[in-house]
Amino acid sequence: MSEKNAEAAPLPIPTRVPRGQEIEFDRTGLRLTLQWNDRRQVTQVLEHRDLPDGGRAILAIVDWPMPTIRMVWVLWNPRRMGLLYTGRSVRAAAEAEPCEGDAYAIAVGEMTDCFTGEPEVFHPHRDVEVHAGGRWHPGRMRTRFPGPQGQAVVRVDVSFWEPDWGAEVGFERLYRWDPGAIRPRGTDLPEPS
Repeated sequence: MSEKNAEAAPLPIPTRVPRGQEIEFDRTGLRLTLQWNDRRQVTQVLEHRDLPDGGRAILAIVDWPMPTIRMVWVLWNPRRMGLLYTGRSVRAAAEAEPCEGDAYAIAVGEMTDCFTGEPEVFHPHRDVEVHAGGRWHPGRMRTRFPGPQGQAVVRVDVSFWEPDWGAEVGFERLYRWDPGAIRPRGTDLPEPS
């Protein structure tokens, strides 16, 4: 992502949050990182819309926190912006057809015994690769939650190519720890035990 400012899209700005809702945080499960008024910002995507010229506009709240908080449409530019899905129900194109050896994304309520001990936090992250859709994809392991008999759950932000966005998009995932499906990226990083 380059450090140039995002470009505003020439679309009418809603007077309220779309669909008549006041504020509903994380409504789309999609976070946008962009440069706005020479500041790097991370904000929630409220809505996105395809434009007649083939581009895409994203409605987001910018300039948070004060002095101003306002909704704007920005033109999607993958060279200047980044996207991260925080909602686990959204599946990436690479995850559509599971293959043997893929990392196992846990469901809500699964492996809850791995969330009782002290988690190991990798600050800011540990570079890994995640096997999904029969291929290895870059990721950032943030946390490891140990469980009984060597089991563990890891929180990973993994990047998948998304044809719909024409870019690499991040997805926040909880995976069952499996060194055959999640491996360190780079030879200087030991595998977590």
